Amino acid sequence: MVARPSATALTAPPVSPSEVTTVSVAVKNPGPSGSGSPDVGRGPATAYGAALRTVTAASLIAVYLLVVLGDTVRVTESGMGCASWPSCNGSLGLPLTYHAFLEQSHRYLAAVVTALIAVTLVGAWRHARGDRMVCSSAATAAGLIVVQVILGAITVFEHNAGWTVALHLAGSWLVLAAVTVTALAVWLPSRPKALSGWLGLAAVGALFAVSISGMLVLHGGAAAACPSWPICGASRVSAGLVALQYVHRSCVALATALIVAAVIRIWNSASAGLADKALAVSAVLLLGCTAALGAYVAVSGAPAAGQDAHLAVASALWITVVALATCGISRSGGAELPAEAGPGLVA
Repeated sequence: MVARPSATALTAPPVSPSEVTTVSVAVKNPGPSGSGSPDVGRGPATAYGAALRTVTAASLIAVYLLVVLGDTVRVTESGMGCASWPSCNGSLGLPLTYHAFLEQSHRYLAAVVTALIAVTLVGAWRHARGDRMVCSSAATAAGLIVVQVILGAITVFEHNAGWTVALHLAGSWLVLAAVTVTALAVWLPSRPKALSGWLGLAAVGALFAVSISGMLVLHGGAAAACPSWPICGASRVSAGLVALQYVHRSCVALATALIVAAVIRIWNSASAGLADKALAVSAVLLLGCTAALGAYVAVSGAPAAGQDAHLAVASALWITVVALATCGISRSGGAELPAEAGPGLVA
């Protein structure tokens, strides 16, 4: 004789209203991909505490200021204001002479940047271990800043040789890109992919090529090779220097086309939010300012103030383009969701 299940066994256990709400939210709010399943990775940006968000923002601002101050040191020929390293002419204090003051101030700011990047790395390991974008970009910035310190010392020992200065600037842009990615990953939520797609990444590569070719123009003696813009007019310098100018301007044209295409793609995306469109508009404005300052530097004989302003605006454009290329990329490491950061960053 087979026993029949009791009425109690056939009755489903009662479901609380909170459980019903949880299930309905999970079904009614699919991920942006439309697959019906929630996004993998971190949700709102507030998943990270204020301490980690603050230090990443401070790192980004400090690295940008370091890049601008470093270029001021370059254009004012203050790089050899301190003939020794890490001390400045035998002293660790701030010297009173103009060139030495600029160079030593740059070194002090580099020390602050190094400390901020180190704290960011510890905080990322402590509070964002499951977020591959936060951890990898923080670790990359830490590695690059060590290389930058070494390059800074080599630049002094080589008496500001052109190749060391160019490498130092290229490295500073890479550090700037890394801290930008870290800050974005901490401040903004995750989504399946960046809206700019491959165009954004291509724009980043092209803009970096603009930076490298620009340094070659400056330190290769081609800064005044083309007295007109955008086409080189009659020039008395060697054909090689004119060719170097054309390489740089070709890189500028390519980067411009890719940035504009990425901006159009983002603007026309149905998923674009206010932050995406603000970045897109900023990119276009900064691109226009960078081009105008570049033209001014070319036709005015590359004055120091023009060069400095040109690099300052171009560095801001670099931050914006890197942000467009990486903003919102899914960054779950597949292991664990980032824990809520407490009041202490490294506690």
